[in-house]
Amino acid sequence: MKIIITCFFIYILTNMTGCATSPQGATTYKGAPKHVQPHLDVLPLHSTYNISQKLDNSTESKLNQKIDELFTKNDIAGITATALIPEKGMWETTRGFISKQDNIVVDDTTVFYWASVGKLINSTIIHQLIQEGKLSFDDKLSKWFPNIQNAKKITIEQLLTHTNGIYSFNADPNLHASNESFSPEELLEIAKSHNNLFESGKYWSYTNTGYLLLSLIIEKIEFNTFAQVVKDRITEPLNLKTLRTATKDDPNLALAHKKDLVIRKDYSSLLGAGGFVSNSKDMATFLSTLLTGKIIPIKEVYDMMKDLYPMFGGNHQYYGKGIMLYDFNAIDQTNNVWIGHSGGTENYKAILVYDTKSKVIIAISINENIPAETVAYKLMEIINN
Repeated sequence: MKIIITCFFIYILTNMTGCATSPQGATTYKGAPKHVQPHLDVLPLHSTYNISQKLDNSTESKLNQKIDELFTKNDIAGITATALIPEKGMWETTRGFISKQDNIVVDDTTVFYWASVGKLINSTIIHQLIQEGKLSFDDKLSKWFPNIQNAKKITIEQLLTHTNGIYSFNADPNLHASNESFSPEELLEIAKSHNNLFESGKYWSYTNTGYLLLSLIIEKIEFNTFAQVVKDRITEPLNLKTLRTATKDDPNLALAHKKDLVIRKDYSSLLGAGGFVSNSKDMATFLSTLLTGKIIPIKEVYDMMKDLYPMFGGNHQYYGKGIMLYDFNAIDQTNNVWIGHSGGTENYKAILVYDTKSKVIIAISINENIPAETVAYKLMEIINN
């Protein structure tokens, strides 16, 4: 059950391999330089996304053709993809198989797995609780989980930004090699069996344990299950029909594939660390409402990008409070920027991003090891040309 963020454009940057964590250091942040916070006006403050309006036939045809090419070239299992273009409408497609080996094809009820993209939803709920005065960025982890190493110093903000130093449970070699299902509490115990990587605030290191803890804190504050909180705060208010937390053996889930072999995984225990399923339309709708200030105030959305830490030692991905920034200067020497989140496992890839130049939103999930970032890049090229 190894949950990782897909290394950005791994097929484009063919010489780039692996993802490294930061070394140990002093009590203040000593890692690589953070990215400057983008200007507020990069957000789609005055844009209108119309999910009921189809795109023009020409653009729709080109996007469908690109997806057809992807299927032909890579013989992939399935994909759900949506593009929201402000003032112009929406394009979406869901095609392929729930299970190739059983010849079960996708339909209107099919959902895909979104892995770490769900951290953005988790962070949004945390921000709602802070707005309501139920929580503070400065609250210490010890208030809810005093037995976590260094809990008296680790803050909610450090859980959001991955600067807490807590060991990520999915890095445990025994867990990674196991096909068993684990409860959230068992995952937490696995993480606690390892020492923290560094003292909180020193460096940046991606940890699913931090976002699992945030999910459990939400449950304690709301006196409800994480699944119900998501329903009450996100899916029902936004009228999202498919977005939900994962359940075990969901019959509508497009299963992960390795070629024609089905890989069955239980994502339900991951909660807000990466346990969401949905179609791409609902995910794109969520991001459009978040970035236009309809879920939390736009000031709080902007504040998610106040401190942007370099991810995995690179210079193209940066992490804020549950949100990622993709800087294209290191990729194609342009000044373009994406905002959103990506994620995946060995056999599932997903991305949800907003292009700051064109204000286009793209959501993609693929139930095979095909980099969603690259597909998103190709679709953006079609839309922006």
